[in-house]
Amino acid sequence: MENRAGFWIRLLALIIDGIIIGIAQYVLSIIFGLFTEMNFWFTWTINLVLIFLYYVWFQTINKGQTFGKRITNIRVTYLDGGSVSLGSMALREIFGKAISSLILFIGYLMAAGKNKRALHDYIAKTIVIKD
Repeated sequence: MENRAGFWIRLLALIIDGIIIGIAQYVLSIIFGLFTEMNFWFTWTINLVLIFLYYVWFQTINKGQTFGKRITNIRVTYLDGGSVSLGSMALREIFGKAISSLILFIGYLMAAGKNKRALHDYIAKTIVIKD
């Protein structure tokens, strides 16, 4: 078995990324709040775009790493170790993580198992490895 990243290191990376995204959302809400009357749909759209750019696009162009993953020295790859495409990363991060969350986060807890793969990894045919 490859040098797969386990549940706790993945959780730490997720917490770091959550802090980064939270700060970015706060800054953007201040910037846009100064120039326009904020409303629910506008804020929701900005947050959706930000999350897509960070978790899908940024992670794809940075060989499977967000800042949280880089700090914890882990990365997302295909099962064969190759770099994950934009489409597969979108499948993993948007659809896969939504399903993992909707089933009471059990999809995330699967990463604590023997194969160290969460449900969204199975959906996108990916693994998270130690760098």
